[in-house]
Amino acid sequence: MGSSSNLTSSYLLQETNQNRSKDKQTPLSLDPQLTSAAQAKAENMANSNYWAHNSPDGKTPWSFIATSGYQYQAAGENLAYGFSDASGVIAGWMNSTEHRENILNSAYSDVGFGVATSPNFQGNGPQTIVVAEYGDPVDAVANISFSVPETAQNTPANVKGDSTDLSAKPVSRIQVLTDGQAAWSALLVSAIAGAALALFLVRHGRRLHRLVVQGEAFVSHHPWLDITVVFVFTAGFILTRTTGIIG
Repeated sequence: MGSSSNLTSSYLLQETNQNRSKDKQTPLSLDPQLTSAAQAKAENMANSNYWAHNSPDGKTPWSFIATSGYQYQAAGENLAYGFSDASGVIAGWMNSTEHRENILNSAYSDVGFGVATSPNFQGNGPQTIVVAEYGDPVDAVANISFSVPETAQNTPANVKGDSTDLSAKPVSRIQVLTDGQAAWSALLVSAIAGAALALFLVRHGRRLHRLVVQGEAFVSHHPWLDITVVFVFTAGFILTRTTGIIG
């Protein structure tokens, strides 16, 4: 997907703080240094075409933050691509336990967002990449912790959860519509859609040839039930399709 007019730092901050408010957490402040770090990371991902918290040449998320000049005692990173608006990105993150923890983490006071586009990201055509860098500043760096949603094998002892090989976690339309408040929604919609299809096949399995032969005449005998069943199945199929990827 291409970039959207509201895929900006201000809208991403607004959606983030709305979720923090619901969780009774203090709002995050948009920090220019973290914004610079997030933008550099997003552009690096787009230019080098990788989907990971570490770049192919081994550059870690916290190195982008350090380069920006932001000194921190705690920091975290969320990644996403394929979403068309800010609410979809934040809802996608809220549907994942690990990403949700970064958004709602009481240890963080600042955040920065970066947005970059790629003409053919990961072979999936034009995509918009979004990076969020979270942090809590200190005057001198000590007891540093860094949180990203995946755990790597060779993580430094004082760094929490780094990854050099990030899996793609798809987010469905229904998960975005529920704003991350119902992680089970995709499974429920799939079950309802499957039940609707099963009901349709049971009702008409022995008479499908009549549906083909008689066409409109057959449908006219069962207008509302058949229309409802087909609508439920179609809606369920659409709502469970992937709308974006988080990492």
